[in-house]
Amino acid sequence: MMDVSVTVPKKLLGLAAASLFLGLITPATAQEEKSNSDLKISGFLSIVGGKILNGNTSGNYLGPAQINGNNCPCYTADWSNAGVYTDSASLTPESRVGIQVTYKMNTNTTFVGQLASRGTDGTPNVQWAYGGYKLNPNWEIQVGRKRIPLYYYSDFQDIGVSYPWISPPPELYGWEATNYNGASLRYNGNVGDTNVSSSIFMGSEKVKDSLYQKLYSPGKTEVSWKNLMGADFEASNGPLTSRLIYMQADVRNQNTEIGLDSSAALNAVGIAINLDFENWFVLSEVTQLKREFKANQYTVTAPAFTIGAGWRIGQWTPFINYAEYTEKSSDLAQYSPQSFKRSSLTLRYDLGSSSAIKAQIDRNTDVTNNFGGNSTLFRISYDRVF
Repeated sequence: MMDVSVTVPKKLLGLAAASLFLGLITPATAQEEKSNSDLKISGFLSIVGGKILNGNTSGNYLGPAQINGNNCPCYTADWSNAGVYTDSASLTPESRVGIQVTYKMNTNTTFVGQLASRGTDGTPNVQWAYGGYKLNPNWEIQVGRKRIPLYYYSDFQDIGVSYPWISPPPELYGWEATNYNGASLRYNGNVGDTNVSSSIFMGSEKVKDSLYQKLYSPGKTEVSWKNLMGADFEASNGPLTSRLIYMQADVRNQNTEIGLDSSAALNAVGIAINLDFENWFVLSEVTQLKREFKANQYTVTAPAFTIGAGWRIGQWTPFINYAEYTEKSSDLAQYSPQSFKRSSLTLRYDLGSSSAIKAQIDRNTDVTNNFGGNSTLFRISYDRVF
């Protein structure tokens, strides 16, 4: 058996215990009553443990010996929250818990708030805090704090039971800002037999002590995304679901301890195409993020993709996946690019409609040999919603 080091912060454990208790004591009938009332309380819990089975940073490895205090070889599973695995088993990198409150003031007006706590940061943080007003059955204005809809699973990437992996592919999912404060105009409706949803959004975000930046440098890095704006479009017809996204923002990273003050114009495009034929399904997503450092006169382009297929056999779902992330720098003297590729095999067992257990093996290759090294990772998770 694995010797799992229980290093999850006490605040996360407390919130997890309270959330799990709330989920367990709430019978199905009560859940139905709450869903039909003006106030609805829901939540999610993922307990994830893992360790590197084998890895290496030998030969011509050019990267750091440690990443955020973790000895390498190491594997970054959650870039946004600095979730890093080493050869010591741990529950810290990806475990998380959240509680959401939805209040329907009247037919047209709804308020949503969500708190989440993670193994990497036990302090509960506000993930959602917005109000929505329906202009008519198809159009809605939402104002407040939301998740940046950059990827297909962005809105629910913390909800482990909603996808087949232990977590969405980190080759795509994970940047220094994941939420924004602003407004969006959303549409939901039908065009013939096709279900359509789309939105335009704008806002900004400031992260005072970025966990993402701790992967690269010590001290507190303040990250700001200003003039953030974009649009997404999703269509679903029968087994096919497709989604398009475009986003842009002005990004600035500041860290006085190391003399960092970097600004870049960011733009991103992405497309997801998914097929679901009940027993078997295919998930794919492609993105490209581009940062223009105009003051330093260089550009970093980062294309990435993931593709996987799964088969539902009763309560079991085996799933295989392949993903790549590649950086291209226009000036190697100013920025040395990183690239990764990873194959994985996941076995999921559904305990019911609201909980699942998963086990996953990942083989990660540090292509540029400069950030973490090669590794084989084993993870297991328990995911639940209530």
